[in-house]
Amino acid sequence: MNLTKNFIATAADGLYSDSGSKGLYLRVRRDGKSRTWFFKRQVNKIKKEISLGSAAVLPLSKARAKADHLRALSDSDFLAEVSGKKPTVELKQRTFEEVAAEFCDWNVKSGLWQELSKDHKLFLSRLRNHINPHIGSIPFDQVTPDDVARTLTAIWSRPHTMVRIRSMIRRIFNWGRAKGYSKHDNPATEDGPLQFLLPAVKPKIKNRGALAVQDVPGFMKALSEHLTGISFQCGFFAVLTATRSKTAREARWEQIDFENSNWVIPPSQLKIADNGPLVVPLAPQVVSFLKSLGPQSEGLIFPTNKGEIMTDTIFSRVPMELPGGDWLDRDQTLQREEPVRATMHGIARASFRTWSQDDLLGNDKRFDPRIAELCLHHKINDGYNGAYERNRSFIRRREMMEAWADFCLSAVDPSKDV
Repeated sequence: MNLTKNFIATAADGLYSDSGSKGLYLRVRRDGKSRTWFFKRQVNKIKKEISLGSAAVLPLSKARAKADHLRALSDSDFLAEVSGKKPTVELKQRTFEEVAAEFCDWNVKSGLWQELSKDHKLFLSRLRNHINPHIGSIPFDQVTPDDVARTLTAIWSRPHTMVRIRSMIRRIFNWGRAKGYSKHDNPATEDGPLQFLLPAVKPKIKNRGALAVQDVPGFMKALSEHLTGISFQCGFFAVLTATRSKTAREARWEQIDFENSNWVIPPSQLKIADNGPLVVPLAPQVVSFLKSLGPQSEGLIFPTNKGEIMTDTIFSRVPMELPGGDWLDRDQTLQREEPVRATMHGIARASFRTWSQDDLLGNDKRFDPRIAELCLHHKINDGYNGAYERNRSFIRRREMMEAWADFCLSAVDPSKDV
């Protein structure tokens, strides 16, 4: 019979089959006080029965859905349901390289990466050069902490790369375990066995080379005399605005507000996008420099000959190709007992931060360290993780950026247009 809600509530003791769902039964007992669903099925000529629950809790629609599910199972899976034992699911066999490739595709499809973007290319490059040669061919669920340790030890002398590779492997394993490719603990977790398999002596993190504060004006003087190439122009701009390579290389004319002497940088162009957009107050010298490049209304400020964004490789070569000095990091050269070249990142960021608190110049009393951190678009560390930080101190930041520009160009002939 076709069971209905009203019939189920009023049926007398007995057994009733549901014509709307084959194998589904309602059993009423004890003068109607017990109303229970169960499902019956014949397997190997033997009738099997499985309880679905009380009709007082499980409505007809859900009872039918459960019956449909049980009816669709294979004989072995149905017997496992009856016995209460789930069938053993075979792990999907993949090599580490195959799982890593799937993880990469997933990042692109989910929109976390743009296909062949910088993040995508870096991921593929590190896989190809540092990970797959060691563990790429090993079945994913058989990679051990020893295998991970061997991979990391091979690049132990390159600490920045090693840390990134360890993070990559850990993320790939977390993703692979979520997809059912392994049931083992993540072999790349820092607090697991891996910590006891790596070299006891931790590699020294080498900071990017920067110029001593007193060397910055000489560098900027030399740079101001060679502003014909786009890499030198971009370097000049990056130092005066204390911005990162990517941010400066991707600068666009439509982001420049000449009327208010500001550069409005969107979050997508910044390393820490969560900090929101950054409005950089432009010193008069920076505005003059931009105007000297010619009237522009849109597009990249420092495009390549093909109209594309300049690569970081080209940008980073500015200190090496700039005449006028070796442009060394004095402090790190003494520490490492070998020449350490200054980098564009170090000059634009570290040299600026050091200058902002230089006591010989009196900047330690002149400027608040918090203002320098805001100029660098760093997260403000406080008890609330910056949650209540809304004051962007724009007036004080303008004062600091103008003072920085004055200092940087203090060795440049004031009658010379830059």
